[in-house]
Amino acid sequence: MDFNGYLESRLEDIKRKGLYRKRFIVPENLIDFSSNDYLGLKDCEETKKVLCENIEKLSLGSGASQLVSGYKSIQKELEDFLSEFKESEDCIVLGSGYLANTGLIQALTEEGDIVFSDQFNHASIIDGIRLSRAEKVIYRHNDMNDLEDKLKKSSGRGKRFIVTDGVFSMEGDTVNFPDLKFLADRYGAVVILDDAHSTGILGNGKGTIFHYGMKPDENIIQMGTLSKAVGSYGAFVCGSRTVIDFLINRMRTVIFSTALSPIQNFISLNNLKIMVSQPFRREYILKQSEYLAENLKKLGYNIEYRGTPILSLMIGKEDKAVRLRDLLVEKGIFIQAIRPPTVPEGSSRLRITISYRHSKEDIDYLIDTLKELRDKL
Repeated sequence: MDFNGYLESRLEDIKRKGLYRKRFIVPENLIDFSSNDYLGLKDCEETKKVLCENIEKLSLGSGASQLVSGYKSIQKELEDFLSEFKESEDCIVLGSGYLANTGLIQALTEEGDIVFSDQFNHASIIDGIRLSRAEKVIYRHNDMNDLEDKLKKSSGRGKRFIVTDGVFSMEGDTVNFPDLKFLADRYGAVVILDDAHSTGILGNGKGTIFHYGMKPDENIIQMGTLSKAVGSYGAFVCGSRTVIDFLINRMRTVIFSTALSPIQNFISLNNLKIMVSQPFRREYILKQSEYLAENLKKLGYNIEYRGTPILSLMIGKEDKAVRLRDLLVEKGIFIQAIRPPTVPEGSSRLRITISYRHSKEDIDYLIDTLKELRDKL
């Protein structure tokens, strides 16, 4: 079998459809409007200084999975901080958001269960459901009427789960959590809430639940990442002590993965403390995000501010989105073109993210550049 030839033909097909991707090291001289480093903490000088002062006390790696010998005191300290921050009983930290969602859904569900999933949920949620033996039911994006209709029509004696992003990574909008939780309680469902893009941003930084003035309960499981607003790496799951104890015993992405390094957990903990103590970072990026959206709308661009630092500049065609990305690179700005399968066919876009690192001058330069490029589209 000519395996490489087969792969090359597949790649040619991807190129013909305008969906070819390659990794891109963003040069230092480009203004990066694609990073999820919302609060500007990935290069936090304060954390770098504290890390250097403590580096001799920290191992470079954990050495094993959490259930062997890789569970270190700094991870426990991080988990305790996150539990208090998210107002939950307990917490477990693990390698990444992808590992968290795939492992969480697979561990909690079994044959006969039903998972109701928003159509715009992250790929890690989609794959977690695929790996489970549960039935999958997709409801229209943020459509609580469609969700209730599907809850009513569902049958079976198994457990019910509703899983949703808090802030949707491509749209930048927020789940209608009060109505979703009402339906979950009415129909006896457990809620799995992916707060990857809302931790540090909504609800005074605590996330989606707190954004709506609500509190967690035993039927809400909060998942989040440490790689976005926190500016580090890893993920967490917060919930009842029973839920976390069960995950420790059944979550394959915890049991069979090496634990995060003590250094990484140290960075996460220190950045979290800075995030909590410096709300002006969050206030700044939300103000600048609204300012950018208002000015681009005046220029005729299809863009909206939805209360988060994620702004989708809708383009439509794949080649047109790539063309605009490349034109912006020539002007010293990097914004990645997002194309299928990440987003639906015909909805390619430039996903703009605002960071605390962006000055007002950076944002004005982006506005002026898009004004200049407008007619070239």
